[in-house]
Amino acid sequence: MHDKMWAVQQPGTLLRARSSHQYGKLALVLQEAYDGPMPSNGYPPRQYVKMQWVATGERFEEMLTNAHNCFDIVSSCDTLGPEEN
Repeated sequence: MHDKMWAVQQPGTLLRARSSHQYGKLALVLQEAYDGPMPSNGYPPRQYVKMQWVATGERFEEMLTNAHNCFDIVSSCDTLGPEEN
């Protein structure tokens, strides 16, 4: 079993927003996390996850940390049976 940080960035995972302005909206993960631009302060780049709102089709990017903290997993690729993976 993988942890939530891994699960929220797997393509095909369905997430439900927990933040107040997007509460309850469903989002589909489109692409695994990738590194953003290198910051000038020497810290490692932030990681972003490409997602899409299910209701509107609008695509957006969310920081991986926010995806982990602000979304609940509704359905993930781990819920598929071995013949479907």
